[in-house]
Amino acid sequence: MNRRGTVLLAVLVLTAMAAMLAGSLMFRMRAETAAAANGAGAEQAYAAAMSGVERAMAILRTAAGDREQWFDNPVLLSDQLVFDDGAAAWYFTVYAENPDSPGTMRFGLTDESGKLNLNVADERQLAALPVMTTEQVDSLLDYRDPDSQPRPEGAEQDYYDRLANPYLIKNGPLATVEELLLVKGFGAAAVYGEDANLNGTLDPGEDDGDRSFPYHDNGDGQLDRGLKSMLTVFSYEPNTASDGQNRINLNGDLRGLESVGLPEQTVRLIQAYRADGNTFTHPADLLEMTYRPQGGTDSSGGRRGRNRRGGGNAGQELQSGVGAAELATVLDRLTTQPDGARGAAFGRVNVNTAPVEVLTAALTGAVDDAASTARRIVEARTEQTDEDLQTTAWLYTGDVVDADTFKKIAPFLTAHGYQFSLRCVGFSPATGRFRAVEAVVDLGKGEPRIVYLRDITRLGRPLSLAGPGSARAP
Repeated sequence: MNRRGTVLLAVLVLTAMAAMLAGSLMFRMRAETAAAANGAGAEQAYAAAMSGVERAMAILRTAAGDREQWFDNPVLLSDQLVFDDGAAAWYFTVYAENPDSPGTMRFGLTDESGKLNLNVADERQLAALPVMTTEQVDSLLDYRDPDSQPRPEGAEQDYYDRLANPYLIKNGPLATVEELLLVKGFGAAAVYGEDANLNGTLDPGEDDGDRSFPYHDNGDGQLDRGLKSMLTVFSYEPNTASDGQNRINLNGDLRGLESVGLPEQTVRLIQAYRADGNTFTHPADLLEMTYRPQGGTDSSGGRRGRNRRGGGNAGQELQSGVGAAELATVLDRLTTQPDGARGAAFGRVNVNTAPVEVLTAALTGAVDDAASTARRIVEARTEQTDEDLQTTAWLYTGDVVDADTFKKIAPFLTAHGYQFSLRCVGFSPATGRFRAVEAVVDLGKGEPRIVYLRDITRLGRPLSLAGPGSARAP
């Protein structure tokens, strides 16, 4: 080859190499641009989802006591436009399972006090849940108790030390329901059931046996929502009355008792009962209560011959005067919990929102036929007025239970929820990008605050993301 041909060949080789380099650079630039767009889209979707969380908190700030506002409110919580950047419009939808119509979706929040608190529930209550085994109950109690003595089917630290990947157990309260996955006897099937994407509906892949994930569904056409739908770790209520004032502790300082608005005879009985060294277990003790004073010391430590209000000599039987008309005030204004924040009551189940299964578990051990009592409660609560539902007194005033039964079950129940969970998806119909989050909002200390937040996008698309008017299960 002559010199001219050699030069031409070299030029061609260099040109080819430059073209290859340019092509490679262009591919990398396009890849980087696509990655940047995907990242930006993901962040926009997350911002839209968090806008939904903020909308939910705004509703709770003013209407936590109005179930219609937070339970199913598509006008404010479904396909809500957040912003339009010119290239795509971004929306959010807050969604949840619908206990009133199993297998369907609603657009609202879930009251955590309508669930059983797994950190507070005792052995009988846990065993009463329809899907809990003896192994699971024993293992959970061993996991959360401080001792090292295993129950018959449970496990303490030595069991977990022998695992292929050993770890320390809590020996205390669990931080999340998902922590059950660390407890012997629990797995994804027990905790989540068949609802792999947590949307509360039975999607095709959740009803096909072992043909697709989740592989533990049984294909029976019924959605098993697992223990997560019945358990919580967040439920508690502050020790305050409906007007925000601290309640008066029946077992503490009784000053101010006269200003509560109770009948004079109720005040006399409380003072006489305390003067004899007795303590109350719950304000419901006062319902139809009678007491014969023994002539002990009054609440300030002095001897009592006659009660403070001059209501008669020691030994004369007193009646509380608390019946249907007075019970709501007693439950709202009085307590047996310590004063202030230390008196927060953990794990009481909301009688107005809990399903039959949870109420049955909560009442197990308190009454003989917990299931029958729970069914009567659920059937009767739809007939109560909003005013009635402000306290648990309607169980007695509405003839659902008698006085003796009410006194037994009242310590386990509440009529208010202060913690609410929600799931929210932020999405763009134009791009198909989405992010889903799960959160718990706490109202127990005043202003709504997020106490739990996690990204659940990896669980899959929870509903149709075609835009306004299309929100439904995928």
